[in-house]
Amino acid sequence: MQIKQEEKRYNRTIDKFMEKKHLNVVCAVVHDGDKILCTQRLRKGPIYIAEHWEFPGGKVEIGESEPEALKREIIEEFNTVVDVNKLLAEAKIDDKTVLKLYACRHNLGDYHTKEHSEIVWLDNINAANNYELAPADIKLLEQITNTTPRLHELQVGKYYTNNDIHRIFSVSTQSGMRRSKRTNSLVLIARHDQNNPYEDKWGADGIMHYTGMGLSGNQSINYSQNKTLAESLSNGISVYLFESNKSNEYTYSGKVELASDPYYKTEEDENGHERQVVKFPLRICK
Repeated sequence: MQIKQEEKRYNRTIDKFMEKKHLNVVCAVVHDGDKILCTQRLRKGPIYIAEHWEFPGGKVEIGESEPEALKREIIEEFNTVVDVNKLLAEAKIDDKTVLKLYACRHNLGDYHTKEHSEIVWLDNINAANNYELAPADIKLLEQITNTTPRLHELQVGKYYTNNDIHRIFSVSTQSGMRRSKRTNSLVLIARHDQNNPYEDKWGADGIMHYTGMGLSGNQSINYSQNKTLAESLSNGISVYLFESNKSNEYTYSGKVELASDPYYKTEEDENGHERQVVKFPLRICK
């Protein structure tokens, strides 16, 4: 009896170890007629995925097949039943986690949001590009649509989505200054909406006065990507400017460079307090 109990404890320990060692996560492209389901995460969890859109799914539990796990997750999240069909794509999230995307067909029930803030029904899979997807879902979408623009195909004046920028440059989907060591690029986002505390403006001389990183308190030219941009004429990095007047719509302004030395200016931070910000005078490269 004691030997069997020890064996059970040992097996549970091994199971937990294997679970930590490798994790499979499954998600679904759910078709209901001509529509495709896309869901928005709740405002919790890591900032890089909180409130982002995704294809629904979850973790494969020990003893489950991937289709079984996906069916269970859809029932738990929406109280509906789907038929799981073929594997469409997979993406590595980290060293221990793989996300797999399956084609699914709605079978039974109405969709109710239990674990998401919102759901939408897309007319086609490419329409998912109009939503700010979680980084792993962007990788999956790229595999099944193969519509990603290339860096050399960027067109000045053309609109791009946040997902496009992420895929073209291999940069984060967050912040206004996004560095990619993979493409040796620095992407600058100038937002011109009322909620943006930064005052990024073009001068009459054709110079963009771009504000550095830091939402509150005094900014420093030696901080993070401020330093990268300040040294961009000598560090070999390429700088690209996008401008946005509405959510998830970014107009490509062109490749830019420093027109003169950065300087400090007094402006208000996100809380309405005066502080010193770094201004980068930028011009379009010829």
